Amino acid sequence: MLEARAGYLWGFNEIRFRDGDNANIPPTVQEVGLDSIIFGLQGETFATEDLAVRAQAWMNVPQDSRSDFILDRRALGWDTQARYVQADLAAIYHIGLRGMPYAAGLVAGARYNNFDYMSKRVGAPGGTFNDHMHVYIPYTGVYYAHNEFLGSVVRLDVFFSPFTFSRLDASQNLANTSMQVDGHSLTGCWFETLFEWSASVGESALIGAVAKYDYLVLSGGATLNQAGASTRFSMDSWHSLLVVGLGFTYMF
Repeated sequence: MLEARAGYLWGFNEIRFRDGDNANIPPTVQEVGLDSIIFGLQGETFATEDLAVRAQAWMNVPQDSRSDFILDRRALGWDTQARYVQADLAAIYHIGLRGMPYAAGLVAGARYNNFDYMSKRVGAPGGTFNDHMHVYIPYTGVYYAHNEFLGSVVRLDVFFSPFTFSRLDASQNLANTSMQVDGHSLTGCWFETLFEWSASVGESALIGAVAKYDYLVLSGGATLNQAGASTRFSMDSWHSLLVVGLGFTYMF
């Protein structure tokens, strides 16, 4: 099975740095909008009678957005170009009854998300932020599908992970300062649900609609290096992403 998808992505990703030992140091908050067109490709094949392997990828069309970053208790305007890439590999154990119109399955997989941000200070060309966040998610989940639902096919997937890992490589250049950021997180949780409806347009083809929602929370730490000195901060991050679009499936 091969499925091509196209849709629109709504959402945001936020990174927050704070000094847990000194409440007088205000947090730095970077929230970037990810609203853009997005494309996806998915392939699935059976390794045995009941066990299948699925690979999928999503990539957005980079789009400029304007948002406020909070630095030293001040909200400053920034123009950001955001790139988002997702890659996923999973094993699916199908447990549907033979000859029945419905099926279910258990899913175990690994997800990789990559967020790249290039930000420029509005009205101040010397101010730039470059953020590269890599997120690794081992997960498990279930799916349910009905092949004869009012003459169409419906499918619902629910995935969850209590273990997430991330790495942040970033640089911050302001008028008089330059800073390198090295961040890591080993705790967090992730949830995703996907709903798909499709109808047959031939013996081997389906066309329909797809919607998926993705929520992630991360907690860790970051080392900020500036002028030969380093400071340790807490680093929190979360994102909320909604994709709505169309899908075309070819069965072989």
